[in-house]
Amino acid sequence: MIDEYIRKHGKRLYGLCINLCRNTYDADDLYQETWLKVCQKINLYNPSFEFEGWLTRICVNTYRDNLRKRKIS
Repeated sequence: MIDEYIRKHGKRLYGLCINLCRNTYDADDLYQETWLKVCQKINLYNPSFEFEGWLTRICVNTYRDNLRKRKIS
């Protein structure tokens, strides 16, 4: 099931990660972390909403969380 989502939305998600991070090293980490969170929270996804919007929110929130962690350290 997740494999299908990755095939369908993976390229667009990776593009978003590149735009947010501005380098491939951090983008790769964000991409992986986003899919990990999707796997952990897939039972919370409401299919009456678009998956892409939910995925985007997870990615952006993960990026923001990582920024906050870097500022605290």
